[in-house]
Amino acid sequence: MQGKKKIIIVDPVHPILIKNLRKKNYKIDYKPGIKYSDLFRIIKFYSIIILRSGIKLDKTIINEGKNLKIIARAGVGMDNIDLPQAKKNKIKCFNVPAQSASSVAELAFGLLHAASRKIVYCDRLLRKNLWKKSDMYGFEITKKNLGIIGLGKIGKKIALLGKRYGMNIYANVKRNSLKRKKLLKRKKIFLLTLNQLLKKSDFVVVSVPLLKDTFNLINKKKLNLMKENSILINVSRGGIVNENDLYSHLKIKKIFAAASDVFLHEKRRNKLFKLNNTVITAHIGAMTYEAQKRIAVELEKKIIKY
Repeated sequence: MQGKKKIIIVDPVHPILIKNLRKKNYKIDYKPGIKYSDLFRIIKFYSIIILRSGIKLDKTIINEGKNLKIIARAGVGMDNIDLPQAKKNKIKCFNVPAQSASSVAELAFGLLHAASRKIVYCDRLLRKNLWKKSDMYGFEITKKNLGIIGLGKIGKKIALLGKRYGMNIYANVKRNSLKRKKLLKRKKIFLLTLNQLLKKSDFVVVSVPLLKDTFNLINKKKLNLMKENSILINVSRGGIVNENDLYSHLKIKKIFAAASDVFLHEKRRNKLFKLNNTVITAHIGAMTYEAQKRIAVELEKKIIKY
């Protein structure tokens, strides 16, 4: 089998991707959950690697991939790939950012419901036959102020869902202009500075990529601006919300609750897990059958193209 036909897949993908690529005579090695050390040992045998967020492709491992031609991200973020090094090595890198937007937006609202009504906390107590209804007061989300940090494909889907609840939609974006502000205003989405958004919103959803200027974007200073009964939802990347500062605020109930699908160090214990006013999920934003099938179809097209 020619080297250019060898693909390694290191994270779970929809089976249709493997099936269709094999039909086109690609040799597929499906190794979800492979360890970094094992991947380092064999990466030189492949021309294409398909991954999600389970492993980090740093400079060292990219340089070891002597035959790599394509790095394909089966999802949105590219922060676990050393893109400058890949470019230097003339490796084509791409992702499929649009295909999971609906799934991530729906999860954001699932987390919001769970946090605002203490669903997880109630479930945990009830499994011990503890019926503490007086501790279960929460908040409605209808007609409240929803602040969205980042208005990309996911942020726009979140805004659309928010409108269906009759919510007032506020957003903070990096690329702002008078034209964009007027356009969004016609859609009843109002652009604010980050500080204004945090002060005004009942619920804040973080939906931005992890970059140098977004690392620790939500820190103690920013959390201090939020309402006492507000809820913070993170469906973007770990590291954007400072977890130590968030823990301190939640512990003394300076904000009502927080929910996160992402963490700075995934697959490790986190002190946020100990709190009753947190809802936590294991980076499952894109984990729907529909999203994974769309991602698979789009990835196949891009791989064949390049």
